[in-house]
Amino acid sequence: MKHSLPEKMKYVLLLHFLFFSVAAALAQGVAVTGRVTTETGESLPGVTVLLKGTSNGTATDASGNYTLSVPSGAGTLVFSFIGYTQQEVPINNRTTVNISLVPDAKALEEVVVVGYGTVQKRELTSAVTTVSAAEFQQGAFNSPLQMIEGKVAGVTVSNPAAADPNAGPAIQLRGASSLRAGNGPLIVIDGMPGGDLRNLAQQDIESISVLRDAAAAAIYGSRGANGVILVQTKRGKSGKVAVTYDSYVEHDAVAAKPDILSADEFLARQRDRDLGARTNWYDELLRKDNFGQNHSLAISGGSENTVFRLSTNYRTKQGLDIATDRKEYGLRGSFMQRAMDGILEFNGNFSYRIANEEYTNYGAFQQAVKLNPTIPIMDATNPTMYNTLLGYDTYNPVQNLLARENGSDQEYSIIDITTRLNILKNLNTELKLARQGHDQLRREYYSGRSAESVTGGYTGRARLQDEKWTDYTLEWIGNYFTTIGRHDLRALGGYSYQEFNNAAFWAQNRRFPTDAFGYNNLGAGNYGNGQAINMNDVMDSWRSKEKTIAFLGRVNYSFDDTYFLTGSFRYEGNTKFGANNKWGLFPAASAAWRISKLPAIDDIGVIDDLKLRVSYGVTGRSGFDRYTSVSRYTGYGRYQNDAGQWIQVYGPGNNYNPDLRWEKAIAYNAGLDFSLFDSKLSGSVDAFVRKSSDLISDYDVPVPPYLHPRMTVNVGTSSSRGVELSLNWSAVNTDNFSYNSSLTTSYTRAVLDAWSNETYKAAFFYMQDLPSPGNPGPAYRLEENTDLGSFYGYKYAGVDENGTILVWKDGKEGTEKLRASGNQIQTSADRDRTYIGNGTPRYELGWTNTLRYKNIDMSLFFRGRFKYKILNLYQMYYGLQAEASTNLLTDAYDRNAHIKTGKVITDYFLEDGGFLKLDNITLGWTPKLGINRVSSFRVYGTVRNVFTLTKYTGLDPAAVGVTGLTPGYGSLDVYPIARNFALGVQISL
Repeated sequence: MKHSLPEKMKYVLLLHFLFFSVAAALAQGVAVTGRVTTETGESLPGVTVLLKGTSNGTATDASGNYTLSVPSGAGTLVFSFIGYTQQEVPINNRTTVNISLVPDAKALEEVVVVGYGTVQKRELTSAVTTVSAAEFQQGAFNSPLQMIEGKVAGVTVSNPAAADPNAGPAIQLRGASSLRAGNGPLIVIDGMPGGDLRNLAQQDIESISVLRDAAAAAIYGSRGANGVILVQTKRGKSGKVAVTYDSYVEHDAVAAKPDILSADEFLARQRDRDLGARTNWYDELLRKDNFGQNHSLAISGGSENTVFRLSTNYRTKQGLDIATDRKEYGLRGSFMQRAMDGILEFNGNFSYRIANEEYTNYGAFQQAVKLNPTIPIMDATNPTMYNTLLGYDTYNPVQNLLARENGSDQEYSIIDITTRLNILKNLNTELKLARQGHDQLRREYYSGRSAESVTGGYTGRARLQDEKWTDYTLEWIGNYFTTIGRHDLRALGGYSYQEFNNAAFWAQNRRFPTDAFGYNNLGAGNYGNGQAINMNDVMDSWRSKEKTIAFLGRVNYSFDDTYFLTGSFRYEGNTKFGANNKWGLFPAASAAWRISKLPAIDDIGVIDDLKLRVSYGVTGRSGFDRYTSVSRYTGYGRYQNDAGQWIQVYGPGNNYNPDLRWEKAIAYNAGLDFSLFDSKLSGSVDAFVRKSSDLISDYDVPVPPYLHPRMTVNVGTSSSRGVELSLNWSAVNTDNFSYNSSLTTSYTRAVLDAWSNETYKAAFFYMQDLPSPGNPGPAYRLEENTDLGSFYGYKYAGVDENGTILVWKDGKEGTEKLRASGNQIQTSADRDRTYIGNGTPRYELGWTNTLRYKNIDMSLFFRGRFKYKILNLYQMYYGLQAEASTNLLTDAYDRNAHIKTGKVITDYFLEDGGFLKLDNITLGWTPKLGINRVSSFRVYGTVRNVFTLTKYTGLDPAAVGVTGLTPGYGSLDVYPIARNFALGVQISL
């Protein structure tokens, strides 16, 4: 043989080497370069460029450029980017391939967030309204909910203390309906039911969606009867890294003060003796140089497979009074990561926020109205001490606010991770795990200069309370969707588990050797001064837990973009419910018909879109206290045992009710969505009826067989009905000028239909006892077939020759006039009282006007409430001359001068609460700086609470709460009415 085996191996190895060298050369292929732009020529970074049929790909850089090696010039490049139509371009042996991507009209169509998913707005079958960040009211706000006030028909946002940075508004959808289970909506943040809005900075919110009807809210079961508010936070976007700075500074000025007698007028009217000083108590409580600031910095970006956003926020706000303060700061982040060619997706959010709060006392402003203006603030015998005032409901308000510390340190945290597996192109499943935490440390210290220390004869009282709320969420959802011809089908099914934990303890002590310790050394005090004390007076602790488990599903079907059907259910159990009613079913169905597809309507040129909607849904309310349905034990004092020791004894604390369940609300809704005149005019109109049954309340029961005379049961029924209208008008839209106007208005009425059943009976129920002195009695009465929020009192019939208030007999005008002496009617009080008005606004209005001229923009927002009454307690308590030894409103000697006797609950003190207010005016300027790195720059100024048109004689009708069961109650404890000024800047890089 000519060659040996090893020599043959050399040739074999050489041949393999040549083969792989050629293969490697072929694999290296040809380098194809190019640039991807938009239709207008702007660069598109982050575009995926893939060689079709392979995993060989790349992405465009910040300038839209790419380079990709291909084996030959005969392949096809696939260009894809979120929001744009995917394009396939043959290489055809070219080394340069430039393209422009076209926006995907379907992808860019407005998408509305609904429960557990999204839907295109044109396919909606229920009443859902979304307000995006671009539509939010601008300026300085204490709560994100204030930014959508007047933007959603049927939504009432009520904030009696709008200038208090530590106060939040109350919100109510479509009227009140519940007595004990709450009237506020469910808040869902980034898909987490029960979210806490205090954990959000307003700059981090992308949109707020309101599920107004039961068909949309039923998928949230026993918590959806009062509507659902879905908050979506901002996410990053594919492309270059963007940096945004959003900041403003603000100041509050007093917009209205009570018109009370000056010191000279007080003495001239001989209201009381002259104590030597000239004190304007109200002004002494005001911090006129208050200041606030808000700074937000966000960075976001990524590629098609990786997206992130990080933001940080810092805010401080001094209150309009001398005690209130707030400082908060936090960090929020979100991310999205695709893996395995998009088969696996990870989405997450995290947030951590700290808030340091110092509280005020609204009652101090009541004192400022009624106190003798000649009383000095400081003790004349010891100027280092406050002048401590003695007497019923009388105190030095300056001392009350400054001789103590009363605040809390709040810590909020959220983390949620969602993993999605895209099993098929039309089938996916996702798992969400989330934790929400809230820790509050309440701290109080009343120094040796405080009234309680001076009158108690000791130095200082300290109290600390630490309370924690920890919520866990696990949700597993599956989605399937398919299109067959003109049929489109989407289905959702899932499981939800939530756990809510609360635990707290507090401790206090007093009689400290010095004020230097404050609340930082509780053990240094001597609470009982050496005497035995009840430990319940110095410490306590508690813990509670609640669980909710649900199985849910929804099916959406559409045919030919004309007919739409949606059906959903939620089968839910909750540990708060009674043993016999742990689970409930909450179904919903809705349908829509695009009637503009009819040839007769399609031929009408002014109609772009016309869609009719109808819906039905069952929802619930479960906002009652935990452990209400179970048998509880409570302390019954301390007794001596055989050894002579005093021990705490316990006994049954309630009548347990194994049949206690959620309140059930059945709602019907009919709506019409429209778009006219080439979409220049669009909007919707909705009419609804909501009937609530099994209302929770306490009823009298016999003893025996029951252990206690009251029991919590499901008995009553209520109903609400109304009409809602939303209009959007794009009047002018040119290159240099645009004008847009949007209007929302609603009519709502809520009635208590029934109060009793065969087992539990009650004729009526009084609410809101008016404060002393005088004990005027309750202001409201709940009774079958009466409107919720109805005032109950006497019909005013004028005064007699002595200035004594007269009332109509039997509450009927034109009958006999009866005399009232002080606050005691000289006849049968029950017989002569009647319903005298209602505190719930029948109509609400929000009107936004936005104008732009070149780079200058302006918005004006008006809002109003109409056809309701306010019980003006200021006029009733401080507007009558008979109130002894107190300062009064000047009205006591003017509009009320004819009344010489004391207060009585009559319709004389009920005033028309209707108003129209220019609530927000904003002027902005967006100059072109000519700096490449700055993509946008805007400065703006905002004034809130500009002016109010009203007949109401109080400070501001908008500062009177109109939600819940006692709307229109013009309390004496009123935080100052403010006009807010803000100056802001927004920069994007």
